[in-house]
Amino acid sequence: MTVQKKFNKNHVVKNIDKTLYGIHHNKNKKLIKNTITHLQKCSKYCFAKNQGNPLELRENVQALIPHQFGDHSQCQPRFCGFKRNPELKYVHRSLPYKANLKHDQLRTQLEEVFKPIAFDAETYSQLGSSQQCEHANGEVLLPVPKSIHNGNSEALDFRVHATSATSAVMCINWCC
Repeated sequence: MTVQKKFNKNHVVKNIDKTLYGIHHNKNKKLIKNTITHLQKCSKYCFAKNQGNPLELRENVQALIPHQFGDHSQCQPRFCGFKRNPELKYVHRSLPYKANLKHDQLRTQLEEVFKPIAFDAETYSQLGSSQQCEHANGEVLLPVPKSIHNGNSEALDFRVHATSATSAVMCINWCC
């Protein structure tokens, strides 16, 4: 059996958020908090709707930023209101002033944020959760918090073995 590492969905989204806020704090007044919130929502939606489908994820992530700037050439109708009904005037409901973003420098910066995700869509289409690992770590530390150091005692080995055995049983019961 081989173990395949999966990215944690929440951690990936938080890293995108940190990068976007980094652009915002670097004196780029064109990227405001409402726009960041909108891009967060769009990226979460891309990950959720393309789970297990790397080709679709790549296409949607590549279309994400151009879509915000009014370029719908790469968009798919299931994600883009403009493509579904081009006769109507399309407005971005979540963007400031319900208008397309502008400024080429901002577009370039945003495309750089999402380029690695599109490049490695195979990995990002298989996002997982580290909740089970974090739960197991919490179980090990539950009887003795970090503030009380018992790392050198024999009790630590027993707690670690008991937690791993319990986690293994829970995982087997959950999978079957």
